[in-house]
Amino acid sequence: MKKLIALMGVLAMVLMVGQIFADDMGGMKMDKKEAPAKKMKCEVVDVACYAKEGAKGEKHKECAVKCISGGGELALLSKGKLYIPVDADFKSAREQFVSKAGESVEVTGTVISKGGVNYLKISGDEKKDAK
Repeated sequence: MKKLIALMGVLAMVLMVGQIFADDMGGMKMDKKEAPAKKMKCEVVDVACYAKEGAKGEKHKECAVKCISGGGELALLSKGKLYIPVDADFKSAREQFVSKAGESVEVTGTVISKGGVNYLKISGDEKKDAK
């Protein structure tokens, strides 16, 4: 009886792991075409404070400036999603946004999502204040 229960437990785990991998692979389409670049209004947020407390906006600007200027990670927040800004070679585009910590910006880029992480591949050096 114990062997049967153990076998059922192992089988259940195998099925769950298989489902997790199947779900993960479903989002990894190997399209050769890249989506067209689009303009997005984003807020430059401090990742640590946003992830821990949902901190953003004008009330959090002073803290965001301090944390990001001190080397804290930043991301671009748009419509409730965080995006890691990268250049055309997928190298960090962080330096373009450090001086805009806690502010709204308008950027043009291509959204790429892989493995649950969202990237915004910035087109050229386009960055200006959002209106």
